[in-house]
Amino acid sequence: MASFVEAMREGYSRDTLRPETPDTIAGVAADPAWFLNQIVNPPTTVVLPDGTLGERVPETLLWYVEGDEFLGSIAVRHWLNPVLEQWGGHIGYAVRPSARGKGYATAMLAGMLDHVRANLPLTRVTLTAVQENHASNRVIRKNGGVLEKAIPHPWHEGAIGNRYWIEL
Repeated sequence: MASFVEAMREGYSRDTLRPETPDTIAGVAADPAWFLNQIVNPPTTVVLPDGTLGERVPETLLWYVEGDEFLGSIAVRHWLNPVLEQWGGHIGYAVRPSARGKGYATAMLAGMLDHVRANLPLTRVTLTAVQENHASNRVIRKNGGVLEKAIPHPWHEGAIGNRYWIEL
């Protein structure tokens, strides 16, 4: 857990729409058992970026570690609701800043695609990335992502994203 807290302090965020704050970091550091319980037993609802409550889609969350060092995380949503069909897709991942540019995201996505093939009844998955995130767009393409279309980001005015499909 110490490495995870360290990653948050250097800029890793569990959610690209809601960055970590000193309070969220302090909460995880002060009560790791509570935090781990939230991961193992997540709430059934989620606060959407517009402030409304929505149903939480079931997901599998995996951490990417090397020894005791937390490097990043990746999650697959088992199905999509209308919000996630528009933006977010099936798979999301994040790498801590000090570990970026080393191929970890590419390896994480490749491993998750294998996990999905073996464990979920999906024939393809969708991923989205803002166009300015060149690294994430490259990771998706390296793993077989085919650009479906450019789409406006639903919560960041003026931002454009790319929606990709990966056939499984």
